[in-house]
Amino acid sequence: NGYQNIVINVDGYRINNIDMAPSFLGTINTNDIDRIEILKGSGSVVHGDGSNAGSINIYTKNHNKTRISSAYGNYGQKNHSFNTGKKIDNFSISFSSSYESNDGYSQKDSRGNKDKSKSSNQTIKFSYEPDNYSQVNFKYSNTESNSLFPAALTRLQFNKDPSRSGGQYNEFDYNDDIWGLDYITHFSDNFSVKVYHQGQRKKYDARDYATNLRKTSAIVNGLELDYSGKGFNLTSGMSISERELNAYRNSQTLVNQANKQNEAIYLQAKHSLDDDNKLSVTYGARSERVITKFNNTSINTDQSDRLSMFETGLNYIVNNQVNLFSNFSKSMQSQDIDRMLPYNFLSRDYDTLNPKIKPMQSRTINLGLNYIDQKQKLKISTFYADLDNEIVYNPTSFQNENIDRTNKYGYEVFLMRKLNDKFNLKFNYSYTIAKILNDTDSTTFPSGKLLPGVPKNAINTSINYDYKNLSASLNHVWRDRSYSFEDFNNNNYKAPSFESTSIFVKYKLNKYFIDKNLNIFGSINNVFKQKNGVQIYDNVIYPFNFTRTWFIGMEVEI
Repeated sequence: NGYQNIVINVDGYRINNIDMAPSFLGTINTNDIDRIEILKGSGSVVHGDGSNAGSINIYTKNHNKTRISSAYGNYGQKNHSFNTGKKIDNFSISFSSSYESNDGYSQKDSRGNKDKSKSSNQTIKFSYEPDNYSQVNFKYSNTESNSLFPAALTRLQFNKDPSRSGGQYNEFDYNDDIWGLDYITHFSDNFSVKVYHQGQRKKYDARDYATNLRKTSAIVNGLELDYSGKGFNLTSGMSISERELNAYRNSQTLVNQANKQNEAIYLQAKHSLDDDNKLSVTYGARSERVITKFNNTSINTDQSDRLSMFETGLNYIVNNQVNLFSNFSKSMQSQDIDRMLPYNFLSRDYDTLNPKIKPMQSRTINLGLNYIDQKQKLKISTFYADLDNEIVYNPTSFQNENIDRTNKYGYEVFLMRKLNDKFNLKFNYSYTIAKILNDTDSTTFPSGKLLPGVPKNAINTSINYDYKNLSASLNHVWRDRSYSFEDFNNNNYKAPSFESTSIFVKYKLNKYFIDKNLNIFGSINNVFKQKNGVQIYDNVIYPFNFTRTWFIGMEVEI
């Protein structure tokens, strides 16, 4: 359940859900992305509930040019995007739109459907600077998508032909509106205040399930203060978020209403311990109250939990090429509403509360080294995490429960080396062990066994070419086999490894067009047609990325 242990923010708005639905990253317009920050094992003070493994912060662009892109590929792939923007005096506006679709990669099911999909996104941003010290920002984004997902295959079916139909495909509709308004003002060169309001209305409809339609809404209000002095920075804030979910049977009958409210306050400081700014320390703490309420035909109750988080870190600059770093973080994860409402097989409804489940607590330490020179960058890091009450699904009781104690540890090596003026090489290797230490239910969760769904080894490597008007990359990703998601006893029900090779090429035609930037590009994904799939338990595999796909396109920037 890694997606529940990483907080994902887009322009400061948290897109994690209060139920077990993962964040819909695929709906983000990739042409809008300006930069991505990945904080591993840290961020619990600023981001709070659920940031046990860290956080991912995605920031989007303010477009100031007009750009049109269009691409087509096999399996009916289409990918079109448009963005434009303008700044006039103290006012700027930015707009982007994207559409992508495919006709499906698997064979037709018994109803004649294929695993096709389509999605669109429109985003508009306004910014106004009334003076040299203040700024008002507004953003609105809408996303719509429709997808059909393949049914599970047996191992024999998967190995023989992963494109075959294992049953009727599940159709899924998604509609999401997100908006945000913030005001930033600088009272001095050292002190600034940010006040923000954010909201969301979302609907996702799994058409082929009885309890199929879910509507969620969210309101977030917060305040952030930032003060900086000589070798010192202090950040504090408070926020109140309220997220509500309404679940419907057959798209009409309301069967459950759940509300989750988070009230948080935090303080984080960073300062140098010497005059040369070689040794710096960060530390901070957060207090968060989580209130969960349920209201349906048989449940009308609420539950409150107090989450306390803190972290501290050290960074030492040895010289212009080497720095050492460490971080210790205590974080927590509250129970989402799906975990607290087990399915009642007698009434065929979600009409009972799960009294056993408790918030998870994690203590994580990271140690690492960075080395940078003119030709290469090397990063080596290691981590150890000790967890209490890790939240998992028990395949024996069909309920979500806590494992008393688990741990996770490993290391990661990243190398980027410039081979010459045209070529550079990137290599990333990670090693991870996740174990059950002990639990009162030793039969279901035996001590010393590996947690399922966690590959030990993973490699991501690429070679990149960039010279004059031509840029190209060859990338290979491999992740080790792991035990199936429900195999806590490690009975060798191992899922297949993931492996895929991709190629991307882009050529600039600038010399032929004086006043425009015109590019052509192409890509091949899964060049060697590796068979990839997600295995839930023995003989149940959901295929994905199992065939070779390609597309070619053109983009123009005015």
